[in-house]
Amino acid sequence: MAGENELLTPAAAGIYLGGIPVDTLRWWRWRRTGPTYCRVGRRVMYRRADLDTFIRRGEVQVAEAVNG
Repeated sequence: MAGENELLTPAAAGIYLGGIPVDTLRWWRWRRTGPTYCRVGRRVMYRRADLDTFIRRGEVQVAEAVNG
């Protein structure tokens, strides 16, 4: 499995998000504020595409300064 539908463990997802601790991902799941996740049996997994969407949701657009 590869590409945007690749499933990542919480540890791998944390690394993909720039070093987010697994406990932080667990807290976000409990508060329902983090990236979308799925369950495969009892395991929590994250799709790479969902992590990319979560990253985009956090983007801040900075307007260019107008000289004038």
